Amino acid sequence: MPYIYSMNPFYRCLLLFLLAGFAIPGCDSPGKNTSHRHGKVDSPSAGDNSAALRPDIFFFAPGNVEGCVGLYTYDSLNIAFDSLDVDKGKKILVTKTTEFAFFRLHRKDIILHYDQAESKQLDKKTFKEVYRGDDYTVVLTTHSVREEGETVWSTGTLEIIQIQGNKHFKIKIRGLSGC
Repeated sequence: MPYIYSMNPFYRCLLLFLLAGFAIPGCDSPGKNTSHRHGKVDSPSAGDNSAALRPDIFFFAPGNVEGCVGLYTYDSLNIAFDSLDVDKGKKILVTKTTEFAFFRLHRKDIILHYDQAESKQLDKKTFKEVYRGDDYTVVLTTHSVREEGETVWSTGTLEIIQIQGNKHFKIKIRGLSGC
């Protein structure tokens, strides 16, 4: 007689419950991308093949970043806005307003130029900035949540598009910008 039948009924039910608990979370409807089942934008959205486009975290911005800048990080890191600074804090994107954007990908520094024709103000508090280079395009969409003098705290999304290979990666971000 198999061991399971000779077990105490309580332990038999517990064992079946545990086995079902490991099997059920792995189930999903056919064809559904499970990488974003919790609705987080931090994961690549449906149809993306872009985990390789997740930007690296860095602490120090390039030396030519001064004046009006934007400093952005992953929303999921829950870093206080006040902890973002050019020379400290975990950043994934730095922008020099209307000039260029800087990010790191696989330990390689990438600088993209501001695309004035595609960048625009979407409403009173929402802005879309587009930066382009030979290999990548970055679309930064931010919504102002607080303003204090020339400093603006914002949340939004960052989309990185690889021109060759048709890959893109979209994540939630938070940031601090100002002059």
